[in-house]
Amino acid sequence: MCELELVKKCLQGDQKSCKQLYDEFAPTMLGICHRYLTRTAEAEDALQDGFIKVFQNLNSWKQTGALGAWIRRIIVNPCLTQLHTKSKLIEIGPEELFPDVSIEPEVLYSLDYEAFENILKSMPAGYRAVFNLAVIEGYSYEEISKLLQVKEVSCRSQLYKAKQFLAKRLQTLYPHLKLPA
Repeated sequence: MCELELVKKCLQGDQKSCKQLYDEFAPTMLGICHRYLTRTAEAEDALQDGFIKVFQNLNSWKQTGALGAWIRRIIVNPCLTQLHTKSKLIEIGPEELFPDVSIEPEVLYSLDYEAFENILKSMPAGYRAVFNLAVIEGYSYEEISKLLQVKEVSCRSQLYKAKQFLAKRLQTLYPHLKLPA
């Protein structure tokens, strides 16, 4: 069944279709929740909260984009809410900013998913949130600052520090990998 048919049946109250939609997208979305939240229970709570919002707002899905991308945007919000209530990002002034650290794509491609996910989980929450939003989800600094309710300069700083953290962790775990200086 195509996404449009599945959504229509869900909107008509067909429980089988609702379960099918959940079963189809939940594993991927749980992985996204795990990138933001380190504890399984927190990730599962965020997933549940997110899917409640998905089903409440399913009629607002515009069929111009992929359903999975629409669901992803909704699922990320409960993750950010949990992060925001648990810890605040450290506000850092512009004088503390540094040029971006770059990590060659080949380095990341050489890791398996589990190893990369473990590195992400070991990042401080602020670094992890900004890294996920910027690098993995593709949000702009402006969008991230609005989502996290912090200054744009803080987002830039947190991303820089997240990349530094990632580079150091990769170098420690995989000394054979060639990382930029």
